[in-house]
Amino acid sequence: MSTSTKVSQPEYISVRFGSLLPWPFHFGAGVGIFIAIGVGAEHPWTALTFAVCSLFVFTSSEGTDIDLVNRRFREYTSIFFFKTGKWVAFDAIEKIYVNRNKMRQNVTPTRTGFTSSFTFDEFSAFLKFNEYEVVQLIKDKNKDVVMKRSRIWSEQMNIPLYDNAGDE
Repeated sequence: MSTSTKVSQPEYISVRFGSLLPWPFHFGAGVGIFIAIGVGAEHPWTALTFAVCSLFVFTSSEGTDIDLVNRRFREYTSIFFFKTGKWVAFDAIEKIYVNRNKMRQNVTPTRTGFTSSFTFDEFSAFLKFNEYEVVQLIKDKNKDVVMKRSRIWSEQMNIPLYDNAGDE
């Protein structure tokens, strides 16, 4: 007697792309929390202002929601855990694919004026819905991180995963 278990497909997938604000804002928000704690007893309104501004920075994010039951998706911006974004209907999800991107960063110090150029690989995973709808799911400098997360999403949505990045 053999029994097989079928993995059920989730009804809703939320893919958080990342923080909406860069790391210096997060650093400043962390300092703001310490300031709020330090002045909270004598200046509660100042402490509340620093705390609310810090929460704004820490809760701001962006990503993609995929509703598999109603066959729609949205790219959202989330502030204070409230998501905004327009829902877009899709016919079918075709595939997930991973690409390699050559990135170049130029650095010019003000003291010397000489420009240094750094080149590195960055890997991105995309979800293709219809012929024209493509959404970026994740990007990272580490291909294994991108492939691992893409494999999970591919299995959840029961769609193929293509590695266009090739071997490193």
